[in-house]
Amino acid sequence: GMYLILIFSVTVSSMADIQKFSIQSAPILYYIVFVIFGSLLFQALISYFFRIDTDTMLITSTALICSPPFVPVVAGALRNKEIIITGITVGIIGYAIGNYLGFFVAQFLSAY
Repeated sequence: GMYLILIFSVTVSSMADIQKFSIQSAPILYYIVFVIFGSLLFQALISYFFRIDTDTMLITSTALICSPPFVPVVAGALRNKEIIITGITVGIIGYAIGNYLGFFVAQFLSAY
């Protein structure tokens, strides 16, 4: 299973065309970095205030930022197989909420 995830990751990353990156795409890169690290910081703060353990915070952030298929990889690296179900569940719930939230945001933005 881990081998297939690694092959998938290498395949997707090998399709990137670095020559198409330009100075005009820098604001998009900055925005993506801000959103990913901002959401990670926000989740870390919430986990701290609600006293959620580190492994659960790491696995849920992996599920929300990367996707549920990467949860077993991170759980294997953490040597904690008990958190796989938590991560996959959070990732699927994130997909469900994200789809509807994205649709409503698109509808809202297209109205203006």
